[in-house]
Formats: sequence, structure tokens, C-alpha cells
Amino acid sequence: MDDERWEEFSRERLGGFPVPEDVRVLATAQWEGRGHCFERFGITLLEPGARHPLTDIDYLSEEERADPEIAANCAAAERMTHYLKAVAQDEDGNFYGYWLHPRQHLDRQPPPVVKVDTEWTYATLGGRTLSEACLYDVAFEDDELFAELAEELARLHIAVPARSRRDLEVPSADPDPEDVHEQLFRARRRELGLPD
Repeated sequence: MDDERWEEFSRERLGGFPVPEDVRVLATAQWEGRGHCFERFGITLLEPGARHPLTDIDYLSEEERADPEIAANCAAAERMTHYLKAVAQDEDGNFYGYWLHPRQHLDRQPPPVVKVDTEWTYATLGGRTLSEACLYDVAFEDDELFAELAEELARLHIAVPARSRRDLEVPSADPDPEDVHEQLFRARRRELGLPD
């Protein structure tokens, strides 16, 4: 992949942060058609230029968009894109992103990976990389599947030192993404003159 494409990915998907090595490896395998183990679970890396999943509200009807409650929630989601940088999405519309809020202490640890479902529920995943977070999510309590996927990642030169989901620490997201969304939602409701 050329440098220009990675620069675009960094700018659009990560807010200018460097592309983590495991993301680079997974994206390269996907874009070159070699594939990666998470594709069988419907998880693919987003292309540069792809719309942020939090701003994709095409499924809403005109009537729904006119509803002040829904509009306030959509506005909150739009603001969340400043802090939550989407890098991968599954076939059900859930997505995975890095939590890059200014209060997050990135000098002490990598940014947490957060999964957001189609109802805009935020879950901080275990692991220190996107690969580990996806493993944490898809393997769940299946240690055999975890080991199988870790082996497939190793063949791509992505090391996973953990042996099971239990070995992956869930990092602290500061502040909690769910709380931030709720605060933004309430602020927008007040701006629209809606009652508390």
C-alpha cells in the first residue's frame, strides 16, 4: 500500500494518529484480497473515505429525522465522531473504533477499542490492539476459537500473547463513552428547548 493511502487512513479514520501496526497488517491483507480471520465474522476494515458509522442515518425516514428526540440523538452521535474513530465494521452495522477523548491518557496506554452497536450502545473491549479487541469480542468464552484465531493472526505476524479472553485486560475509557454521548444528547435537547 502506498504512503498516501495510509496518510489518508490516518487522517480520516484515526484523526491523524499513526496507523497501529496490526491495523496496517489487517487492512493490507483485506485490500490485497488475501483476507484476515475476522472477515469470517463479518468484520472488515473501513476504507479511507468511508462514512463514519455514527453519521450514517440514511435508514431514518423524514418523519424520524424531524422528531426532536431523534434529531438530538443524531447530533450527539455526530459530536461523538470527534472522540471515537471508527476503523472496522461488521456486517450487522456494529463498529469498532479507538476512543481518543482528550481526557484519555494516551501517554500511559494505547487508546481503548470501543464497540458500538446499532442502538448506539458503547462497550469498551479487552485488549491493547484492535486485533485483541476483536478477539475478545468474537471468541467470547470459547478458548479453542480464541487460540485458533490467535494462530491465524500469528501467520499474519500479529502477535497475541494472551491465551484466552480472560487474559485480556479491559482498559479504562476516560471518560466513559456512554456517559459522553448522554451528556451531548442532553445538551442538544436543551438547545432544542426540550424538557429535561
